[in-house]
Amino acid sequence: MKTETKAKPFVKWAGGKQALANSLSRFFPRTFRKFYEPFLGGGSVLLTVRPNEAVVSDLNDWLVDSYHAIRDDWQRVASVLDTFPNTRPDFLRIRGIDPASLDLFTRAAQFIYLNKTCFRGLFRVNRMGRFNVPYGEYQRAYYDAVNLSKVSAALRRVEFRTGDFELSLHDVTPEDFIYFDPPYYKLGGYSDFNRYTKGQFREQDHFRLAALCRELDERGIKWAMSNSDTAFIRMLYDGFGIQEIENRREINLRSQDRTVTELMIANYPLPKQRTATLFPDDDE
Repeated sequence: MKTETKAKPFVKWAGGKQALANSLSRFFPRTFRKFYEPFLGGGSVLLTVRPNEAVVSDLNDWLVDSYHAIRDDWQRVASVLDTFPNTRPDFLRIRGIDPASLDLFTRAAQFIYLNKTCFRGLFRVNRMGRFNVPYGEYQRAYYDAVNLSKVSAALRRVEFRTGDFELSLHDVTPEDFIYFDPPYYKLGGYSDFNRYTKGQFREQDHFRLAALCRELDERGIKWAMSNSDTAFIRMLYDGFGIQEIENRREINLRSQDRTVTELMIANYPLPKQRTATLFPDDDE
């Protein structure tokens, strides 16, 4: 397992772990055969750990397709991005195109373009699964060619899957390791403002995930998880190792709410220490 960061996420993602990834990886087992990450998101942890073999997945097929495209031909994605103007009318036009109607590489370029030009880099869809974040008035580069090249290289030995977290782990073994970074539990069970897919990760899904973690523990499979520091999450994972970690959420509009305490949970012993507050890069 390699822990030095050689590539950065190519999209900004709510809940991204770019600032925490190095610290989080120190809590992981030193050796394992294959790295599994069923809630891929922005990919900060994957790109930091850089495992020899990995199986990653996400329920957001547009996101997973973008990883596929970057891995297979990042230059083709970049060439499409170069044709997209950064104006409000063009943003609305490109946002209105059904991603399913595009080829893999244009679809990935559309995803990255909207992420870089929409309001605060949010990813949110409505109940029909259509991207609905407004224009952000930002003048920033859509991509860094050197970084995209490094991301592509880092993904060469990665297997991508699309779908529910339980199905993505059907072949995990006790020689492997799983890192879970699910949509965090919030008071009320979910927030419709943070809808990443046309479905939603609700309270019953947290129950389902906790049940899976207990089943994995009984099978001798090591796992670690990041989640919110709430009484509900502490109750679900009672009996497992829990470590408090401070993080900063740049995507939160209210500055007083940006520093938060999160939990690292694992079914193996965690070091008794508290990490310092970390500040994510603006491009996370």
